[in-house]
Amino acid sequence: MKDVYAIYESKSEGRDRSRWVRVGVAFDNRDGSLNVLLDALPLSGRLQIRPRSGGVPAEEGGEARSATAPLDGRAAARA
Repeated sequence: MKDVYAIYESKSEGRDRSRWVRVGVAFDNRDGSLNVLLDALPLSGRLQIRPRSGGVPAEEGGEARSATAPLDGRAAARA
């Protein structure tokens, strides 16, 4: 299983910053292709698909967020 992220670029205090937001998951098929399930569509149209590693790359000067954290309250409500 892989995590799918939308990457948003912004400028803050004259520095370029990137924010990674988990927007779905991807599953490997036997033939090497991927099935991608999205919870949201990024306006930029850019997606990053990465192997699940337990954390999101820390943005410059920021903290990494758990890749398993729910995107909204739906997952917490099911538990």
